Amino acid sequence: MARLVVINKSLANSAHELGGNWTTVGRADGNAFQIVEGSVSGRHCEVRVQGEELQVRDLISTNGTFIGGQKISEGVVKLGQMLRLGDVELRFEASAGATPGTAFNSKMLATNVAAALAPAPPPAPAKPPVAVAVAGAAEKKFQVLFVDDSMAFLELFGGLCTEFAKGSWLVHTATSADRALAVLAEQSVDLVVLDVAMPMLDGLQLLGIINRRHPGIKIAVMTGIATETKRADALTNGAELFLEKPVNADGMRAVFNMLSDLVSWHREGFTGALRHVGLTEVVQMECNGRHSSVLEIRNSDLRGQIYIEAGVVTHAAIGPLTGERAFSRLLSLKGGEFEVKPFKAPPQRTIENRWEFLLMDAARAADEETGMIRKADVAAAATPAPPAPPEKTEHAALGDDIVVVATYDGKWKPENGKK
Repeated sequence: MARLVVINKSLANSAHELGGNWTTVGRADGNAFQIVEGSVSGRHCEVRVQGEELQVRDLISTNGTFIGGQKISEGVVKLGQMLRLGDVELRFEASAGATPGTAFNSKMLATNVAAALAPAPPPAPAKPPVAVAVAGAAEKKFQVLFVDDSMAFLELFGGLCTEFAKGSWLVHTATSADRALAVLAEQSVDLVVLDVAMPMLDGLQLLGIINRRHPGIKIAVMTGIATETKRADALTNGAELFLEKPVNADGMRAVFNMLSDLVSWHREGFTGALRHVGLTEVVQMECNGRHSSVLEIRNSDLRGQIYIEAGVVTHAAIGPLTGERAFSRLLSLKGGEFEVKPFKAPPQRTIENRWEFLLMDAARAADEETGMIRKADVAAAATPAPPAPPEKTEHAALGDDIVVVATYDGKWKPENGKK
């Protein structure tokens, strides 16, 4: 096999045996090859041996990954060549008879993953159930897309989820936003799991794009650095789960269980198109029934929400607008789609008026807008058209409208003898 050896004197004797899978390198504890040095990012890069070459992928490091003095996002190192992470120099070299290092994304996970995959102890014997065969019945196979810039994480977690799901998941992976969108265009995906930190287009931006282009897909956001700001941004923009990346086997199984529950959960309520059912009627039904729900409204350009709690409208948002202005704007949409989602508390309460008054105000605003448009049309129709430019006239031929009274050949000579 092969290994990476640190050349810096301050980090002498630091080396790592490489396997055939992706291995993460960085300063943080969760990396397979940990290099504790200030210029190395917490999650700096990942590498994989392929033949006599080392594939290298930078993971949005602060101080960069370099091959031959050139900063790279992806590259290849040959045996004997150097690789630099920040200020740390490493050499890729062959190793004889060494045990390959773990390819797992986490050292803790490397020692516990076998336990995670081990089957649970069999339950006590019980009376076997009567099997009922259903003609044509088949277990639902869910299509799940993991989007993360780390191949090591995709390789590890995607493989574990496939094992945990026991054949009920078909897992797709993507390391960039463009590849994720390509998969969504080709496959009918049930669940997307997004990382936040990705190059070019981050996970929260991609979340918004997916919600606009594929509004029926369930989305979970999973990140290595979870903050309340990221959580709020993710949930506000349509994510149904916000999770921190697990670092041990128990965490992996717990995260899988949550994702499995999300992908297999069938939403109660209904969806529809605003062209066929008015949003006003939907609000009336939810409020009259004293339901608690979130109405998700979207078209090709806009996306908004109306929060209803026990039959009371408490919040509305669309773009930068909130409150009654947002409610009125949403009800003025002439086309699009809506979906009734389970209730969750709004980020703030912005509406105090009763829903009946809100609907009347929205209807009045719509009538005023329609009246203004009609007045403008009538005024345009009543305005006289500007006169047409005069037509070009041609000179009349001699004899048509001209009477000859005299001719001149040096002296005036009246016609017919007249002066």
